Amino acid sequence: MAVASSSPTARRHERLGGWVERAGRMPFLTSIVISILLALLSAAVLPTVPSYDPWSWIVWGREVFDPHLSFFVGGGPSWKPLPFGFTTVYGLFGHLAPTLWVITARVGGILAVIAAYRLGSLLVRNGRGDEVQSWEPIVAGLFAAAGILLTQDWFYYMFRGTSEPMLVGLSLWAIDRHLAGRHVLAFILMVGASLIRPEWWPFVFLYGIWLFRHNPRLWPMIIVGWLLIPFGWFVPPWVSTGQPLLAATHAKAYNGHLGSDPFVEVMRRAADLQVIPSLVFAVVALVITWFKERDRVILGLGAVAAAWWVLVVGMTLDGYPGLERFFLPAAAVICVLGGVGVARAARLVGDWVGARAAGGAGDGAGGPSRALWVAGGVALLLVLVSIPFTISRVNTARAAEPTAARAVTRLNQLSDAVAAAGYHQRVYPCHSSFAAVNHGVQTALAWKLHVSLERVGTSMRHQGVMFVGPWDSIDGGPPDVNPLLTSKQLIARAGPWSIYKMTQPGHDNPCVGR
Repeated sequence: MAVASSSPTARRHERLGGWVERAGRMPFLTSIVISILLALLSAAVLPTVPSYDPWSWIVWGREVFDPHLSFFVGGGPSWKPLPFGFTTVYGLFGHLAPTLWVITARVGGILAVIAAYRLGSLLVRNGRGDEVQSWEPIVAGLFAAAGILLTQDWFYYMFRGTSEPMLVGLSLWAIDRHLAGRHVLAFILMVGASLIRPEWWPFVFLYGIWLFRHNPRLWPMIIVGWLLIPFGWFVPPWVSTGQPLLAATHAKAYNGHLGSDPFVEVMRRAADLQVIPSLVFAVVALVITWFKERDRVILGLGAVAAAWWVLVVGMTLDGYPGLERFFLPAAAVICVLGGVGVARAARLVGDWVGARAAGGAGDGAGGPSRALWVAGGVALLLVLVSIPFTISRVNTARAAEPTAARAVTRLNQLSDAVAAAGYHQRVYPCHSSFAAVNHGVQTALAWKLHVSLERVGTSMRHQGVMFVGPWDSIDGGPPDVNPLLTSKQLIARAGPWSIYKMTQPGHDNPCVGR
């Protein structure tokens, strides 16, 4: 008798099981696919507009292939090679480039949250085998992922397409892939992170040496990776402006508002970047590990976070601005360790209660069961106790979406203002023509007027066209005006934007727009 074939439902279940199994064998690739889908969905349903720095990378990317523009990376924020690599490709897609970049940045941020969950779950199990209760990896992973989401300005970064979420994603996945034995991929991810933040440079150099000692045949890849870092940071600015150290010059010129004691201020910023519970429980994880297990991975991650702090503090004392976001990779590691600390502290209390119960007269059989319930209850209590310390960050996160929506509206109105002014042709009748705008949207206006950043100022230095917005957190303060420019002629209005022709009486210039 012939054996009946399996039902369609059974075959679907078999195929689904096969997909799940293959996804489990390729966690990084699977996470990338999930992150891309979620980032695409976010661009469709959430406000999507770059902030100041990303607009500059998008402008520079367009300049590479546009025959009507010169490649000039001065006049804007600090140079970052990895975002520029993406925006150069996206420049081929015209008006879609800004949205494509924001989607890319969000992919990096979603990858960061996934990696934090994975690492928290992995580290709490590391070397403990069957001793781990089923709830421990879940609590550790969720606490770590929540810590990432509650780092300072995380949702602003995600909505506005900054490079920080991508930096955190590359950093955490480099750690994840190293622990999984995928050392080549870990090195590549480190190189990518080094093209966003220079603090990564010594780490990728040391990792390359370690990788070479373990597999000398990889030396060509290691050398190429090392060389790519100085090439990316120094060569494009050198070609564009003749200044290979332009990124460092811009960074040092930025006012970090460090006050009278930069060391105290930068340390305060480092501690304040992640929420207090993440920092406290990270210390708890390190203390428990040091005295009970001596887990080299957890202690090593603590050393990496401390070394990152030392680097940023040292660079700050050398004249760099010491902004909170410079500590983000270390903060991400602290969030992961915080998740481990919550789970391990709860389990430690549970084990202590279980041991006490087992030692009681006639109560030995109930010890393990009681320990399990106590540990779970302590974990829940620790999470609940942490919530009041996160309220301000939650409120800030909730405000990110309406703020981004206002930014979308404001920049759409700026596009209307460009149209009212006559677009590029009327604003820039000559190659020497000039325009200025509120400092927060200088880079966005350069994109909309199809010029390089040097032709859009944040002060009205000489005759030209001036765009003036409402002066708030979205577009920043209005341009300063040269006192010689006493003739101010209103050209047009578009929503909250006013466009003026600024001239110096008696010095007629046919190259002044409009």
